[in-house]
Amino acid sequence: MAVTIDAQKMVDGFKTVLLEDGTVNLDQYVLAYEYLAQLFNILGTVFSFVHSDVVEKIGILRHHRKTTGEVYSNAEAMMKFEMDNNLTAAKTTPLSGSRTLLRLHRALAFIIQFLSKLDTIKAGDGASSVARAAYSCTLANHHTFLVRQMASAAMLTLPYRDPLLIKLFGSESALDQLREFVSVITPVYDAVENLYTEKKLHGLP
Repeated sequence: MAVTIDAQKMVDGFKTVLLEDGTVNLDQYVLAYEYLAQLFNILGTVFSFVHSDVVEKIGILRHHRKTTGEVYSNAEAMMKFEMDNNLTAAKTTPLSGSRTLLRLHRALAFIIQFLSKLDTIKAGDGASSVARAAYSCTLANHHTFLVRQMASAAMLTLPYRDPLLIKLFGSESALDQLREFVSVITPVYDAVENLYTEKKLHGLP
């Protein structure tokens, strides 16, 4: 049986990330991202390197939460703690939570761009062109030339839109699920983006 994303769990997970006061709940973010990570895995070798990186970053955030505690329960508290203690850019093991979250945030930007662009093409159109366009304006900005070339070539193997959507979401209503998911994750992305802008942490190494 083909592996698909548990779309409802993914949507429900991201719905709980933003608290009423706008706080980014990192526990829920990590939990929801575990479901999202499946998307990269399902896309196959095209994004296997992204999937591996995402799984590693989720593990780092879980480690910080377990060992340091409450300050890693939400994004703003984590950033403040690490900035106050000069940890954000420290080359420690594991790397800082702020640096780690930024990598997941960048991958989320790609997901939003990719899925949004999939919604703009026709059923019989290939997905490779929109994947490359989404990649070029998001993750490509942070990858080496060699990785960019390999990713660009690998994306040529992506199927047409509808077979890809069914492969990802596992149903004929996949387009509706895609739209719902994008509408749910975009506010989460925006909240995290605003935090990195406010704290001037977009340039973390």
